[in-house]
Amino acid sequence: MARIPTEAEIDAMSEDELQAYLASAQDRDVQAVAAQGGTAGAEDVAAWLRATGSSRSYALLLIVAGLIGIAASWELMASELKVLREPLADLTCDINPLVSCAGTLDMWQGNLLGVPNSFIGAMAFAVLLVLGLALASGVQLPRWMWWGVVAGTVCAVVLVAWFLGVSVLTFGKLCPLCLVIWAVTILTAASTWGEAALRGHLGLPEPAARRLSQARWWVAGAMYVIVVAVILIAFWDGWAALLR
Repeated sequence: MARIPTEAEIDAMSEDELQAYLASAQDRDVQAVAAQGGTAGAEDVAAWLRATGSSRSYALLLIVAGLIGIAASWELMASELKVLREPLADLTCDINPLVSCAGTLDMWQGNLLGVPNSFIGAMAFAVLLVLGLALASGVQLPRWMWWGVVAGTVCAVVLVAWFLGVSVLTFGKLCPLCLVIWAVTILTAASTWGEAALRGHLGLPEPAARRLSQARWWVAGAMYVIVVAVILIAFWDGWAALLR
């Protein structure tokens, strides 16, 4: 039997922790009914569709991240269209030999699905913006949508790692707008994992879910450190030449 927190422990809980506890208690009630002879199929549907909201800070993060991501993706699209019209045009993203997007926009790595990656990125960030606005207005998302957002952020972090490798090993330069998108993606991913865990959508025990939520800034910081370290080491000679 799950331990029931005391009144003092409940008073010490934050709003997010209290909501997470109530959500887990609801799951335990459903499982108890099923154990007493309830219908398994009905329980599966209830678990699949169970909806929760989010903290206001997470909703605001999605809104800000969506706006920044859309702006960066839009600028990348504008740069690519400018290159198509004027192949020798100067782009706003060309800062120096190491930080530049010239010569990379028309490579196959920049068009993975047959269209510019910036188009796909703009749509993905638009989805985040809509979700953030919905959560900020009090809408609750079903569990399958939380799973989708978690899966999408995992794929996004994998793509960030892949694009970092391509920038280092193939292009030999960094796209500044891509760096902005990477930064926003990493923070959004870490926050999403923590929020989904706290709301009971990752199947973690309460203590583990709470620790993951509290560690989300450390998770994001660790990924930032890895990206910065790779950039500094891979382009060390180039940075040294620029500073001379």
